[in-house]
Amino acid sequence: MAEPLYFSLWIRDFRQENMLEHFSAILSGFPFSSFFPGIQSLTIRAISDAEPDVVDEGYEDNISLEEAISQANEFLHDDSAYELTAYWDLWQYIDEEWLLRPRQVQISCFGPHYENDLGDHIRFALGLDSEFLPNPADPRSITAAASNLRSVARLAETLGEASGVSNRLLWSPSDDHFLSRLEELLLHAEADASEMQ
Repeated sequence: MAEPLYFSLWIRDFRQENMLEHFSAILSGFPFSSFFPGIQSLTIRAISDAEPDVVDEGYEDNISLEEAISQANEFLHDDSAYELTAYWDLWQYIDEEWLLRPRQVQISCFGPHYENDLGDHIRFALGLDSEFLPNPADPRSITAAASNLRSVARLAETLGEASGVSNRLLWSPSDDHFLSRLEELLLHAEADASEMQ
């Protein structure tokens, strides 16, 4: 069953005074969609995910990252979370063919006193893990999934090298972790290839 796939970052010396600066610096390395660039929405919550939104602003015409960060700064608190919705380009199965299209991504910055079980500072909700794993029933999915997976690897490498990043983690919510599922699929693919020789 498909699950959300997340990429999380921890930042050294992460404080209210610098957290949105770190957020902006990290996002400057994110590969926003060439088809649909910019920020689609900004949501701000205080204290925890259980609380109502303080700000929930959608933009008819996407705004720039700088504009979104400037608006977020108006509500700067160390117990708040700032979520931006944007797009990046992924291969997707649409109308029985694989096409490179914009895929929505939620990018969150959690203040140091926001209630967050994982304790990460910046989190990317990348989409469903099935978009990054080949489907054994569809041989054409191998190339698309591999390309999407390379996008994640480049993202992890680029953002992992950003100033202040101390740790990073690619994860999915269940115990059936994404990387172990990927390894299992690759082993099956290798076994199938051996049988065909």
